[in-house]
Amino acid sequence: MERIDKGMGWLQKMLNLQNKYGFFSIVKGLFLLFLAGYVVFFALNPKYLLERVTTIQTEQHDNLVRSRLAADSDIRLILSKTMHNTNADRAWLIEFHNGNKNLTTGLPFLFGSMRIEETQDSIPNVDEDYADFSLSKYKLIAKVLDEGFFYGNIKDVQSIDKRLYYKFQSNDINEIALLTIYNEDKPAGIVGLSFCNNKQMDKQLVGKRIRSAGIQIATLLSQIK
Repeated sequence: MERIDKGMGWLQKMLNLQNKYGFFSIVKGLFLLFLAGYVVFFALNPKYLLERVTTIQTEQHDNLVRSRLAADSDIRLILSKTMHNTNADRAWLIEFHNGNKNLTTGLPFLFGSMRIEETQDSIPNVDEDYADFSLSKYKLIAKVLDEGFFYGNIKDVQSIDKRLYYKFQSNDINEIALLTIYNEDKPAGIVGLSFCNNKQMDKQLVGKRIRSAGIQIATLLSQIK
């Protein structure tokens, strides 16, 4: 009976508060009291808050790494399949990223890096030749970003971009296909197919296959979270 009397007493007090201040004012007050309790708790226990933030950041990083590794594996399969279906000698993905900022404008310099490369058994890898290079150095890259693609012989490259022409020549490239991929409306990278020595490409086949690969790869990159 004593407990019931105490419960009825608290209920009567709550009803009196509701009549005096209104239901929503009471809820608001309780919420502010609850929030103040949290602020005081974290102020008195900063180590706990830091540990929680660190744990969350670590979990987010681990999830991002897992997503990245899974996407890279799928992208490698797509490139390998595209290379074999088009009889190309190399298939690769260059991703764009921001480098150091301009001291005057604060704008970042844009760089590219060949992150994934697939090659035929007799063809050497060249991905290390295209690691963290400045996009502004190559006129052909600007053309591909502007027009969305480039298919042609390296002799066609010579008249556009001599720097890249000699680089392609040193990689034994005869013909090349390049396609810009996007993340929403922003360029995210370039998918490429290289045909070495005297090999020539079937442009119609290459155009169809590289567009399909580009869509799949862009979708995978956009899903990394």
